[in-house]
Amino acid sequence: MIDIEFIDIKIVSLEDELTVESPNNPALRYVYLKLSQTPPPLWTKHFAESRKVARHPRWRHIWIDRKFIVAECVPDELETHHLRDLKQDIAFANANYRKYLEQQARTDIHSRQSQSLERDRLREMKDRLKFD
Repeated sequence: MIDIEFIDIKIVSLEDELTVESPNNPALRYVYLKLSQTPPPLWTKHFAESRKVARHPRWRHIWIDRKFIVAECVPDELETHHLRDLKQDIAFANANYRKYLEQQARTDIHSRQSQSLERDRLREMKDRLKFD
Protein backbone atom coordinates (compact mmCIF):
# COMPACT_ATOMS: atom_id res chain seq x y z
CA MET A 1 0.00 0.00 0.00
CA ILE A 2 1.29 3.43 -0.91
CA ASP A 3 1.23 6.02 1.86
CA ILE A 4 -0.54 9.15 0.61
CA GLU A 5 -0.40 12.52 2.35
CA PHE A 6 -4.05 13.44 1.91
CA ILE A 7 -6.63 13.97 4.62
CA ASP A 8 -10.19 13.49 3.42
CA ILE A 9 -12.08 16.73 2.96
CA LYS A 10 -15.31 17.07 4.91
CA ILE A 11 -17.91 19.69 5.81
CA VAL A 12 -17.06 21.27 9.15
CA SER A 13 -19.73 23.95 9.59
CA LEU A 14 -22.68 25.89 8.23
CA GLU A 15 -21.60 29.52 7.86
CA ASP A 16 -24.95 31.16 8.56
CA GLU A 17 -23.52 34.71 8.48
CA LEU A 18 -22.52 34.23 4.83
CA THR A 19 -26.00 33.16 3.69
CA VAL A 20 -27.48 35.57 1.15
CA GLU A 21 -30.46 35.72 -1.17
CA SER A 22 -29.84 34.09 -4.53
CA PRO A 23 -29.56 36.66 -7.33
CA ASN A 24 -31.26 34.09 -9.61
CA ASN A 25 -34.34 33.38 -7.48
CA PRO A 26 -35.48 35.37 -4.40
CA ALA A 27 -37.03 32.22 -2.89
CA LEU A 28 -33.60 30.58 -2.72
CA ARG A 29 -30.47 31.35 -0.71
CA TYR A 30 -26.76 30.85 -1.23
CA VAL A 31 -25.94 28.71 1.79
CA TYR A 32 -22.24 28.36 2.59
CA LEU A 33 -20.85 25.18 4.11
CA LYS A 34 -17.24 25.40 5.24
CA LEU A 35 -14.88 22.61 4.23
CA SER A 36 -12.05 21.22 6.34
CA GLN A 37 -9.57 22.52 3.74
CA THR A 38 -9.50 24.25 0.39
CA PRO A 39 -9.86 21.44 -2.15
CA PRO A 40 -7.36 21.07 -4.98
CA PRO A 41 -8.71 21.73 -8.49
CA LEU A 42 -8.86 18.03 -9.42
CA TRP A 43 -10.86 17.25 -6.26
CA THR A 44 -13.28 20.03 -7.24
CA LYS A 45 -13.60 18.49 -10.71
CA HIS A 46 -14.49 15.10 -9.17
CA PHE A 47 -17.03 16.79 -6.89
CA ALA A 48 -18.68 18.51 -9.88
CA GLU A 49 -18.65 15.21 -11.80
CA SER A 50 -20.53 13.52 -8.95
CA ARG A 51 -23.20 16.24 -9.06
CA LYS A 52 -23.88 16.08 -12.82
CA VAL A 53 -26.88 13.76 -12.55
CA ALA A 54 -29.87 14.81 -10.44
CA ARG A 55 -30.81 12.20 -7.85
CA HIS A 56 -34.20 13.65 -6.86
CA PRO A 57 -36.70 16.40 -7.86
CA ARG A 58 -35.23 18.95 -5.40
CA TRP A 59 -31.78 18.80 -6.98
CA ARG A 60 -30.12 22.22 -6.75
CA HIS A 61 -27.09 23.96 -8.15
CA ILE A 62 -24.23 23.42 -5.69
CA TRP A 63 -20.59 24.33 -6.29
CA ILE A 64 -17.22 24.83 -4.65
CA ASP A 65 -16.01 28.37 -3.91
CA ARG A 66 -12.57 28.31 -2.32
CA LYS A 67 -13.00 26.62 1.08
CA PHE A 68 -16.81 26.47 0.83
CA ILE A 69 -19.55 24.46 -0.74
CA VAL A 70 -22.23 26.88 -1.88
CA ALA A 71 -25.75 25.50 -2.16
CA GLU A 72 -28.39 27.54 -3.97
CA CYS A 73 -31.47 26.23 -2.16
CA VAL A 74 -34.23 26.75 0.33
CA PRO A 75 -32.27 26.45 3.60
CA ASP A 76 -34.59 23.74 5.01
CA GLU A 77 -33.77 21.54 2.00
CA LEU A 78 -30.20 21.32 3.21
CA GLU A 79 -31.30 19.17 6.10
CA THR A 80 -34.01 17.22 4.27
CA HIS A 81 -32.24 16.56 0.95
CA HIS A 82 -28.87 18.06 0.20
CA LEU A 83 -26.62 17.15 3.11
CA ARG A 84 -26.98 13.44 2.39
CA ASP A 85 -26.18 14.08 -1.29
CA LEU A 86 -23.22 16.29 -0.43
CA LYS A 87 -21.72 13.63 1.83
CA GLN A 88 -21.91 11.19 -1.11
CA ASP A 89 -20.39 13.75 -3.48
CA ILE A 90 -17.57 14.50 -1.05
CA ALA A 91 -16.87 10.79 -0.52
CA PHE A 92 -16.74 10.34 -4.31
CA ALA A 93 -14.34 13.27 -4.72
CA ASN A 94 -12.14 12.11 -1.83
CA ALA A 95 -11.94 8.55 -3.19
CA ASN A 96 -11.16 9.62 -6.75
CA TYR A 97 -8.61 12.22 -5.68
CA ARG A 98 -6.93 9.61 -3.46
CA LYS A 99 -6.80 7.17 -6.43
CA TYR A 100 -5.15 9.90 -8.50
CA LEU A 101 -2.55 10.56 -5.78
CA GLU A 102 -1.83 6.83 -5.45
CA GLN A 103 -1.37 6.54 -9.23
CA GLN A 104 0.97 9.55 -9.19
CA ALA A 105 2.97 7.99 -6.34
CA ARG A 106 3.26 4.68 -8.25
CA THR A 107 4.42 6.57 -11.34
CA ASP A 108 7.00 8.49 -9.29
CA ILE A 109 8.30 5.28 -7.67
CA HIS A 110 8.57 3.59 -11.07
CA SER A 111 10.36 6.60 -12.51
CA ARG A 112 12.86 6.70 -9.62
CA GLN A 113 13.48 2.95 -9.97
CA SER A 114 14.07 3.32 -13.71
CA GLN A 115 16.50 6.19 -13.13
CA SER A 116 18.34 4.17 -10.48
CA LEU A 117 18.68 1.15 -12.80
CA GLU A 118 19.96 3.37 -15.60
CA ARG A 119 22.49 4.97 -13.23
CA ASP A 120 23.66 1.51 -12.11
CA ARG A 121 24.14 0.44 -15.74
CA LEU A 122 26.11 3.59 -16.46
CA ARG A 123 28.37 2.95 -13.45
CA GLU A 124 28.97 -0.63 -14.60
CA MET A 125 29.78 0.61 -18.09
CA LYS A 126 32.05 3.30 -16.68
CA ASP A 127 34.09 0.61 -14.94
CA ARG A 128 34.51 -1.30 -18.22
CA LEU A 129 35.43 1.69 -20.39
CA LYS A 130 39.10 2.24 -21.21
CA PHE A 131 39.86 5.75 -22.34
CA ASP A 132 43.57 5.36 -23.12
